[in-house]
Amino acid sequence: MSLSSSRLQRVLNEAPVNFRLGDYISQGFDFMNKNFGMLLGFMLVSGVISFFVQLIPIAGVFISIIIAPALQIGYAQFTYAAVKENRVDFAEFFKGFNRIGPLVVTYILSALIITAAMVPGLILWYQAGMFDWFSGIIDEYPFFDDITGFEESVDMGFFWIGTMLIALGAIIVGVLFTWALNLVWFFEITPSEALAASRKLVSRNWVSLIIFIVLSGIIAGLGLLLCGIGILYTAPAMAVAQFFAFADSAKILEDDGDSQQPDIIDHFIA
Repeated sequence: MSLSSSRLQRVLNEAPVNFRLGDYISQGFDFMNKNFGMLLGFMLVSGVISFFVQLIPIAGVFISIIIAPALQIGYAQFTYAAVKENRVDFAEFFKGFNRIGPLVVTYILSALIITAAMVPGLILWYQAGMFDWFSGIIDEYPFFDDITGFEESVDMGFFWIGTMLIALGAIIVGVLFTWALNLVWFFEITPSEALAASRKLVSRNWVSLIIFIVLSGIIAGLGLLLCGIGILYTAPAMAVAQFFAFADSAKILEDDGDSQQPDIIDHFIA
């Protein structure tokens, strides 16, 4: 399933939507309640796949990079199919593997750009002596008898400024590319076009999206308070909520050419 690039361009040229943070979270929980078994099943299966892949020596790192974006797009594709096409099928979660090439390229490009944004902070960390201190820890493994204290080994001024620059670079650029995978999946565009479109789409609701990401992360994390089991409910719900935020901004749940936002709750599958 792909929507046309011209449709995306039309969305980017229109006025931004009113970002309804609370509605997306509510919709995420509502959808989770009605598709609990499917979403829980995918979370467990994808978790097991990722776990065992990481156990593979050396190659596991590269395989993880390849499968991560395909699994990540699973929540969005399943929710889209259920809401828009009235199709509830566990296989929808794994359709990302059908176009794994563009997803992986987008994933790697965004990671490289985010890393580049962190370079100024990493340079200050180097100047602060962070890497020498960390090397000392590795050399002393596993006994750690002669490790010098952190504050004695590291210039704390450079360390805190570097930490701030790393965090700002990761947050600012990372948020700008939040929807790049969704865009390359749902629209007929290249990875570079998806990164550019994500930047344009996100920048129109920049502050609201940051608040939404932080809040949804907190809600997902609160599931750990229920003996850790609650995250099996809150994490998938927030993944779905993030899809609804994207779907509203990119208007992918509207009929093509329809100027009015539909009530997507009405399309949920019980």
